[in-house]
Amino acid sequence: MQKYTKKIITVLGLILLAAVYVMIFQFSADDGESSSALSMRVTEFLMNTYYKLFVGENSAEVIYAAADGAEDIIRKLAHFTEYMAVGFLSYGIVVMWMKNLRAGFILVLLQLFVSAGADELHQYFVPGRHASVRDVFIDVSGGAMGIIIILCVKGIKRGWARIRERESKICF
Repeated sequence: MQKYTKKIITVLGLILLAAVYVMIFQFSADDGESSSALSMRVTEFLMNTYYKLFVGENSAEVIYAAADGAEDIIRKLAHFTEYMAVGFLSYGIVVMWMKNLRAGFILVLLQLFVSAGADELHQYFVPGRHASVRDVFIDVSGGAMGIIIILCVKGIKRGWARIRERESKICF
């Protein structure tokens, strides 16, 4: 990859990474009541969609009861997904510029722990919210999944390159 292309991809990746961090900070700044109301609306939407697609129409009470039971899971999935994007973007940038990918892996894991910890510390000072070590580990797990996706894509790319190389030797 040419250096110019790497620079453009890096800048775009950093802009997206900053946008994800801003989004995370915005969600963490919501007080407990606003945060719960938002997650409940999202969960109700998801439950309503699920029931329409797979079960058929259901009453508002059934959907609300299902949403009430699933809200915590949806909140944790949101944590996981936000930080999966952080891990994906961060490690994607690292892969382009660092030769020692193990050091890059450790650097990104450290970034994930620090940012997830800072996010939880921030929530500690928001009315109606609390800090959770469990959420830090969920966040870091999401970030690790983002890293794993990058590693899988790299492995697939490397595998296809080997196949093309073998085919070119066989065919020509």
